[in-house]
Amino acid sequence: MEAIGINFGFLVVQLLAVLLWLGLPVITLLHLRNQKLNGVPLVLWVLLICAIPVLGALAYWIVKPTVSE
Repeated sequence: MEAIGINFGFLVVQLLAVLLWLGLPVITLLHLRNQKLNGVPLVLWVLLICAIPVLGALAYWIVKPTVSE
């Protein structure tokens, strides 16, 4: 494949980047669905994850919001 200009290593990096870009927000939204959050915090997290997919998902996993009772 190198002869036709396709570098296998770069192809793998691109594939992983696309999987991260698509997979991380989806996994985060599925996890968020199972949380007990409701109301404004839930809506804000969903909007953030949909507006800025990778950064919003990373922010969610860093903050790990919990329900305060």
